[in-house]
Amino acid sequence: MGDLQGTMAMTLAVELHAVSLDKRLTDVTCQCLKGQSIHLLGENGAGKSSLLEVIAGLTDADNGHCRIDDTPVNALTLPELARFRAFHAQSSAASFALSVNDYLHFYASSQVSPLPTLLEFTMEVSHLLTRRITTLSGGEKQRVELCRALLQVWPAIEAGDALVLLDEPLQGLDIRHQYALMALTKALTGKGNTVILTSHDIGLSANNADQIWLLKNGSLVANGTPTEVVNEFNLNATFGCHFAVKKLENFLQIQVCDPIVMP
Repeated sequence: MGDLQGTMAMTLAVELHAVSLDKRLTDVTCQCLKGQSIHLLGENGAGKSSLLEVIAGLTDADNGHCRIDDTPVNALTLPELARFRAFHAQSSAASFALSVNDYLHFYASSQVSPLPTLLEFTMEVSHLLTRRITTLSGGEKQRVELCRALLQVWPAIEAGDALVLLDEPLQGLDIRHQYALMALTKALTGKGNTVILTSHDIGLSANNADQIWLLKNGSLVANGTPTEVVNEFNLNATFGCHFAVKKLENFLQIQVCDPIVMP
């Protein structure tokens, strides 16, 4: 594993080839490079979370393969993955009324303090440290959970060698913290880390992602840069709505005109 870790630290990337999962994913083929931010978009039940779980090594594909730096993800043990792969689930429940400080300490790598400056600047949780995790609002808990996931692999993040997987990280966040999270993902990829997240905010993703993967009923509709992928045809096919897409300088403006109603 030593040689693998050394290579992975230099060229971390994700490759999916013909990945299928019973009733959830069908023949998904795509890849991303180290240092990119990938946003998975699609309707509820499109397969976004399932695809993220395959990449995370938490669910084995029925067919096809997922590789991290040319190594099959299912060839890596969970302890090996845990050193460089962060995973933030769509929902979680705290079983004990720990303080936020103790909760973060429990999950954090022993090599880091609970609140690196980058996390505190973007997620703003220092004032929550003395609170019980069970007393937090939904948005407050979401910010703590994002910190928890990242702290687990913070040494790898500092080295620019982490794979960060976030399932619906915008859920429950107010608008300021949604944009703060986008700033955080850009800071992470700027260090060389790779970020893959799921989202329902097409506009936010279109203007912050390096790549967008559109999923519909478990299949990949399109993947590529936002300019290549975010157009009226692809969005109509993915979401069943009529869209208007305009580019104003470097900003993609997306408007939902009306739903496509079948007779």
